[in-house]
Amino acid sequence: MNDSDWRLPFPCNQASSKKRIRKIYYLRDGIQLERCLNNLRRLGVRPIRYLSHLGMVIGEYQAPVVPTESVPDVAYTEPDIRLTITEPYVGTMLSVKEQNLPWGVQMIEAPKVWSISQGRGVKVAVIDTGISADHPAIKDNYRGGVNILSPYFAPQDYNGHGTHVAGIIAGNGAGLGIIGTAPKTEVYAVKAFNRKGSANLSDLLSAINWCIENGMQVINMSFGMEKLSESLRQAIQIAHRRGIVMVAATGNRGLPSSIDFPARYPETIAVASVSREGVLSRFSNMGKGVDLAAPGERIPSAWLNGTKREMSGTSMAVPHVSGTIALLLQLNPYLNPEQIRYILLQSALKTSRLERVSVLNSYQAVEFYRRFWKR
Repeated sequence: MNDSDWRLPFPCNQASSKKRIRKIYYLRDGIQLERCLNNLRRLGVRPIRYLSHLGMVIGEYQAPVVPTESVPDVAYTEPDIRLTITEPYVGTMLSVKEQNLPWGVQMIEAPKVWSISQGRGVKVAVIDTGISADHPAIKDNYRGGVNILSPYFAPQDYNGHGTHVAGIIAGNGAGLGIIGTAPKTEVYAVKAFNRKGSANLSDLLSAINWCIENGMQVINMSFGMEKLSESLRQAIQIAHRRGIVMVAATGNRGLPSSIDFPARYPETIAVASVSREGVLSRFSNMGKGVDLAAPGERIPSAWLNGTKREMSGTSMAVPHVSGTIALLLQLNPYLNPEQIRYILLQSALKTSRLERVSVLNSYQAVEFYRRFWKR
């Protein structure tokens, strides 16, 4: 069993009415793990998961008992918080007979790249609600993953959000009208959100740890939270140092000068949403830290039970960027996150309709790399 999978069984006392409270414990460098775990147990904390690549322990204790004594091996603690995916528009089902290319994929000119790169061999993790592995537009590119919530079960999607995102990245169903930005990319489901679209911060940390453990090259983060989290910041920094490119949504509250976390962390590529007309979406957050914009309104993609539907949100803009990064990484898998960011920003299109941000263009990104980077 890998360190990242290490966990202890929960107590089987069904009669207990005490509420379990989960916390994140960030460990100091160079500590003896077993000694730290024993100290936590002595304080009434049950360690349930050790995230070896992040240096964190997820632990639980029962209310009303609150462990107050400090543990020398713990640098700081953080309460587990809950976040939920919310999108401004979830459309009705679409006919799978329609064979047109999705408008977002056309707008960023991804098809012009496919003769030289389709993202083949690039590993993209989708931290989300899971993926419908048997969807005809996704199954050829699906490579498994992990169910953080229930590790002994497959990361099946019962919500639809993760499947929709995966289709925008790596859909490969021309007959269904579901073609992704990089239609040969390998997608991995990292299920941290439940069927209602909710997740715990501790599960997101576990998801990032899994991505590091399993050599993911890109992490698609089509979610956001309003509150600053020190443990999430640390996890993002560690993954960035490991060379993983992380793409995150700015959020859907229509704020003109504030974006969500983790998009606000400088290590991520923060993506806002634009309409088919190239105008900033009403719902899209903007503000310091936004890197670029991508199509995010009424995007058709894969859904549950082999179907297709439209969705809007910065969540839909992010996978256009993740797919474009996969196109670049097929050409050069050694590009680091900051080199990728530089290529995307230098090649993004400035328009008169957007003053504060430029729009992603896959073709220009690849051409910029080939013209200036590969000399």
